[in-house]
Amino acid sequence: MVDPADLVERLLRLVRRTVGERISISTAVEGEAWPVRVDPSQMENAILNLVTNARDAMDGEGRLVIRCAAFDGQAALAVPGLAAGEYVCTEVEDNGCGMTDEVRERAFEPFYTTKPVGQGTGLGLSQVYGFVKQSGGHVVVASAPGEGTRVRLYLPRAAAAALQPAQAVA
Repeated sequence: MVDPADLVERLLRLVRRTVGERISISTAVEGEAWPVRVDPSQMENAILNLVTNARDAMDGEGRLVIRCAAFDGQAALAVPGLAAGEYVCTEVEDNGCGMTDEVRERAFEPFYTTKPVGQGTGLGLSQVYGFVKQSGGHVVVASAPGEGTRVRLYLPRAAAAALQPAQAVA
């Protein structure tokens, strides 16, 4: 099991190196930080994929926010496509170029990319999607051209037990 807020905190140094100095980064934990039952390396990879996409969408300059929040059964019912239950939402939000509806609808397709040849494989978001679904969760993307993008990863809350410490790469 992993504490998502702790994992994000441990990743911050790597995230800062990944996005560069011209992108401001902030984090927020809203409510109690529940553990989730996921592979820590896969969750790190998912967050880094989202951060890298955000950096590219901001053309190296902008604002990046990473949030973690608990979602109880009632809150989960308000999210289309999310089954009833308790979840932790890890969100990556940027103020980049945003996506059209067409791009957003295809964003998780393997090998789909809007980046120029040689600058992207189109596998990052499909890997994020696969990880979240394999973990019993759900992904929601909100985006519009010129308004940035917000990707929310809803992962099921794990039963109380000993947490597995996150092993972030420095």
